Amino acid sequence: MDNIDDHRFFLIIKKEKISFKNFDPINGSTLTKEIFLKNDSLDNIFLTLEKFLEKNMFEIEKRLKIFIKKIYIIFESDSVFEVGSSFRQNFTGVDFNYSQFNDSLIDIKNQLEKHSKKYEIIHMLIDKYIINGVVYNSLPDNEKIDELVVQVNFICLENIIVEKFKEIFLKYQISLSKILYFNYLQKQNNFSSENIIQIANENIDGNNSNEVFIIKKNQK
Repeated sequence: MDNIDDHRFFLIIKKEKISFKNFDPINGSTLTKEIFLKNDSLDNIFLTLEKFLEKNMFEIEKRLKIFIKKIYIIFESDSVFEVGSSFRQNFTGVDFNYSQFNDSLIDIKNQLEKHSKKYEIIHMLIDKYIINGVVYNSLPDNEKIDELVVQVNFICLENIIVEKFKEIFLKYQISLSKILYFNYLQKQNNFSSENIIQIANENIDGNNSNEVFIIKKNQK
């Protein structure tokens, strides 16, 4: 068997069903288990998820011959909260400063968390860069920057939802690595229902240059 550390495990929670998928870099997405939902209320999602894990987790681990320690959720939900913000920096007469730019991203995230304590940020996205009055979708190389405006979009989920998922998985000694918003992944290039796990993996690996990942240890 290939290195199990290269595997990732996903639960896709959509409005009509819950699916479990194993992903490894050699075979791609494999081992699909699923259960259909009677309705997409949060109470029913949590109840159905508990039943699904109780019925299938032992069999899944037995077939894979490993204990699953971490899992990712891809969540389709109307419970997300999206908010936009922006910041401005002036570099007239000086070189563009990446450290200052990164500090501003951390600061704007911290401000949102301070004033929205009931929500957890699941995606932080740079919507656009406005450089010297010109709009860019990505930060250009070798562009003289005098004035920079950055528009940032946050996708958030209520803390009580995140904590409930963590509580359910904890019963199986599984930690929740990350929740990814289904509707956001759906907007990625070349998306299809068949390659959603591939798209999710690319997102986790940081292949979307406009998504911001804050590494708490180094604050980058």
